[in-house]
Amino acid sequence: MPVPPPLVAVLASVATALALRAPRARVAPRPPAPSSSPRAPPRSNKSIVRRLYREVWNNADLASANASAERYVSDDHVLIDPSNPTPEPGVEAYMQHVRGNREALPDYVIAVDNVIEEGDKCVAQLSFTASLNERTARWTGTCVMEFENGAIVKSWVNTDAMSAMIQLGLMTDLVHTGSLNSRPVTHALMGRDEPHPETVLTGKEWLQYFEEVHESWERRSIDSESARSLRTDKKSGLQVVI
Repeated sequence: MPVPPPLVAVLASVATALALRAPRARVAPRPPAPSSSPRAPPRSNKSIVRRLYREVWNNADLASANASAERYVSDDHVLIDPSNPTPEPGVEAYMQHVRGNREALPDYVIAVDNVIEEGDKCVAQLSFTASLNERTARWTGTCVMEFENGAIVKSWVNTDAMSAMIQLGLMTDLVHTGSLNSRPVTHALMGRDEPHPETVLTGKEWLQYFEEVHESWERRSIDSESARSLRTDKKSGLQVVI
């Protein structure tokens, strides 16, 4: 006849069985430890464009400008310029343009009027100001920049350099100074028949001035008689009725 197990052993076995069947309490996972160096949100291409002109082109400290260019310009960057079919790539070639402009025109300033972003490209509408021999010039330009991995790899630049050179006294205005045969071509390429304005408005100033002039115009059709009253507005370059 089997000997019954001691009461203590029976109770221990029952307690073990109950413990095994009881649902285990879920332990909440520990939150990850905070990073000592949180990552900054990635910069948009538009913000890089504005930083580029502020920290590189408008920076008189060329060492600081070079350091910023190394952050925003790719080592493979190429300036697309049909007049220079063999451009030198890289940041150093980019900085040669920056240094050249700064040395020739020490107070050279570029204002970013607007930036448009589409895909991997940004278009910057620019206004330039510089002085030379007590003459001050203001002109406009456009730059298209292509990005790759947060850096600029290609640039297409177009500026109204002729206007700048006329204002700075470096060349003669071709309007009304060339032969009669060349005037139609001059008008087609320069878009005006009148001499270059003494004061050039750029960016929002031009738009504000145009709106003020437009509001003052008399709203009437231009027939043969009123056509004689046409004149060219000196600042906007547009023909208005007086």
